[in-house]
Parts: sequence; structure tokens; C-alpha cells
Amino acid sequence: MSALSRAQRDKVANFQTVTGAPAKLAAEFLKRYSWSLDQAVDTFFNDPSQSFISRAPVRQVDAKKLDLFFRKYKAEDDGIGSEGIQALCADLGISALNPVTLVIAYYCHAEHMGIFTREEFIGGMTKLGCEDPQALRAKLPELNAMLTDRTKCKEIYAFTFQFALDQGQRCLPADMCVEFWKLLLAQHFALLDKWIAFVEERVKNAISKDTWMMLYDLATQVKPDLSDYDMNGAWPVVIDEFVESVRGSSV
Repeated sequence: MSALSRAQRDKVANFQTVTGAPAKLAAEFLKRYSWSLDQAVDTFFNDPSQSFISRAPVRQVDAKKLDLFFRKYKAEDDGIGSEGIQALCADLGISALNPVTLVIAYYCHAEHMGIFTREEFIGGMTKLGCEDPQALRAKLPELNAMLTDRTKCKEIYAFTFQFALDQGQRCLPADMCVEFWKLLLAQHFALLDKWIAFVEERVKNAISKDTWMMLYDLATQVKPDLSDYDMNGAWPVVIDEFVESVRGSSV
């Protein structure tokens, strides 16, 4: 790291902010892509084999049972679409809006909302060691626990941004972000209601990946009374404005 220029160190810091990756891996990714921050970040999220995220040992599953599991919910185009996902959630005893569905999508490395390809679903269930709905239902408490762990939840949170993007997009509509914040930050952000009210009233632009990830840091690293928030830190302007509004309302 000491041999890097200031501009390169700034890109490493930005990469870490967005992905949660350690500094060494961040530098490796950026060097691999000629210090293109956007390309390095996109590859990090889009190519799961490149990710630093640890994976549990793969358990043996019965391939025939796993195929039947997939076929139970697949549509005619050989993917599990919205109707199949609704049916799967019903068998799991959960709502399709339950945040644990994002954890399942994370394990499947799903690229798009509302569909699991065969490769994604089979790969995800193999990682989880689940060859039928009953096994996946029994796994739900463990998956839900990931959402309460700050470090693991950050991985789900980072994945969700990329997962929710339409092809060609780099930012998410604010109203979509609000719904995901309700799902993922309720247990981590004491000021969530105030943040959502602020966004709905004052944020007209779409939310960038940087703002998305820095909000998680605000939620999990800054005191709820914002007394240790550094206005001179490298926070996005919209978060600075939020902090100012909260502090102003408490005077």
C-alpha cells in the first residue's frame, strides 16, 4: 500500500467502502482492472468466484433430489420466475417480502430480481446443503441470523444493491432503496425512520452505490445521537445534509 499514489489510495478506500473488502484485495482488484474503480467494483459483485466472501464447506446433496427441487418451481423457460418464487416462499412459510429471501438470493448469486436461473438455484442450494423445501425451511433460522450480524448483513446489503440494478443502471431509485432499507436496516439503524422521512421529502435523485454503502456505515459505526459524526469526513453530501437536519431539529 505504501507504494501507491494518493489517487490510487483514494480508489482503494472507495473500493473498500462500496464492497467491504480488505485493503489488499481492493488493491489487487484495482490493479487487475488498470485502476478503473467502476470496472473493478462491478466485477467484484458480478463474478462470485472473485469475491473475498467466505463460503461454508459444500455438503453433499442428492443431485436427483436437487433437480426435482428446482423443477417443482421452474417455469417453462427453465428458470424460477415470480410465480415459482411465490410458491417456494409459501412452502417455506414466509412472505416473498421477508428479508431472508435476499439471503437466499445472495447464496444463489442471483443476478436479477424475480428470477433464479437453474445454475443460480442449483449452486445456491448446493452451498446451503438443501435438496428439498423442507431442508431449506430448516435452514431459515441460520439465514435470518445473518441479517442480525453486522458484518454478515453488510455482505447481504452490498449484494442487494447490485442485485436490484436493472441492466445498464449504476444507481437505484430512491423509493426502491427505501423499501430495501426497511428490510435490511431495521435492526441496525436507530435513525431509520428519520432517514426515510428525510429521503422521501428531500432526495429527488437516485441513490449511488457509494451513498448506499456509506449509509450502512452511518447506521452501524456512528452513535445514534450522531455525536461522533465527523462533518469533515468523506461522507456523501446527502448524508451530511441528513445529519445537519437531525441535529437542527434536536436543538
